[in-house]
Amino acid sequence: MTTRAYGRTSWPWAAAAVLLFWQTWFLCHVHATERSGVRWACDTEGCGTDDLAGGALFLAAPSALGAAVFAAPFLGLWGAGLAVLLAAFGLLVGREDDHAVVAAYGLAGLGAVLVVAGAVRSLRRRDPEAEAPAQGGGGVPVRALLRRVLAPGTLLVAASAAVVVTGFVHGALDGPRWVMMLGLNGTVALLFALGTARLRHRPGVAGRLLSGEGAVHAPARLHSLTTRGTDFVFDLTVLPEGGAPYRIEVEHPLDLQDVRVHRAALVRHDPRRPWLVDLPQHPPAAELARARAAVRTDDLPTAPRIGAPAPGTPALVAGTVLAAVLLTVLTLT
Repeated sequence: MTTRAYGRTSWPWAAAAVLLFWQTWFLCHVHATERSGVRWACDTEGCGTDDLAGGALFLAAPSALGAAVFAAPFLGLWGAGLAVLLAAFGLLVGREDDHAVVAAYGLAGLGAVLVVAGAVRSLRRRDPEAEAPAQGGGGVPVRALLRRVLAPGTLLVAASAAVVVTGFVHGALDGPRWVMMLGLNGTVALLFALGTARLRHRPGVAGRLLSGEGAVHAPARLHSLTTRGTDFVFDLTVLPEGGAPYRIEVEHPLDLQDVRVHRAALVRHDPRRPWLVDLPQHPPAAELARARAAVRTDDLPTAPRIGAPAPGTPALVAGTVLAAVLLTVLTLT
């Protein structure tokens, strides 16, 4: 997978990197501007404080590391360099003493070296495939997607996401900083999970049915048969009974049903989620024969290509709506 393809499929990781970059700067800035006013409480076991500035640098270090790791697939050394530069900038801007000056300039020098090294490396390693335009997978049926949005499991995940996002935004605008920090890192955790799930998603390829519940058979015409890695890729037009035909790609490690010879197949699909399509290995002989006959005799119209929704898309839609509602309620109260 190229870096550009990685960026298309796992944009949540890029968003997580942006949040962590900002948190790195914020923590270093808090340390530089509020360190002199920290009140320490000491006892026989040591000293401690409830002020964020007291432990800001200890929190900034893992934040900068996380930002660099998340940004590495997109920026390489640029990501690490940018995280270090932001830390240095946060230490320098608005500082109240000179204790952090040497460390800040040292970090700035290291960050500049990493950024330059990343730029040189990216120029030397231009990937021609990465410059190719993205191949679209077709649109996703809106009604089917909305049904998934309103599913109980989707709403449960969306509610959790809405709470942490609301906490982050509300804390950043007009709330306690600990609420903002918890909300931000909770949002980063959710973005990490979402990006991991979407990383290998192919928008134009059908998802496989996990069970036979709700699945029905339908004839399909083969347009082309290619290979992708160790799998065959069947480019099919599915002809659902009582529904409009649609075109989609189906991957399978075997060339089943002699599809290459007959240019037709009998597929299983979910009428409620048409992007779930697979090729049964041992279909009923009578239905397979009827499917082949239907594809040979019918004058098939041009069918629109549909895509499979990326993992987490229904929860993302529902979570965004719920977060907007929560923020509106908090603003009005």
